[in-house]
Amino acid sequence: MKRALRITYRGMETSDTLNEHIRDQADKLEQFHDGITGCNVVVEEPHRHHAQGHHFHVRVELHVPGKDIVADREPLEFTAHADAYQAVTDAFEAARRQLQHHVDRQHAHHR
Repeated sequence: MKRALRITYRGMETSDTLNEHIRDQADKLEQFHDGITGCNVVVEEPHRHHAQGHHFHVRVELHVPGKDIVADREPLEFTAHADAYQAVTDAFEAARRQLQHHVDRQHAHHR
């Protein structure tokens, strides 16, 4: 494995199953692009609203040669990311799109 994966939780308990989901998402991203040298993931539950449930903020930072990619998924509405697993999936999908854009630009530059 070429990348170093660091997972941080803020305002919530560490979850082994969520850690595994994050590792799976990171592995998929590494299969997509093997030049990833680092991946930091922060999962945060910034506010606990008893009436509105849980809301999660996920930040994925990827390090590739020549670029740092940051995908930030913060709920736009109260119901947007009530599920931590979906918030992680969405953040990794956003990171994958940014990584694809970076790879496309690199290939266009080298033509």
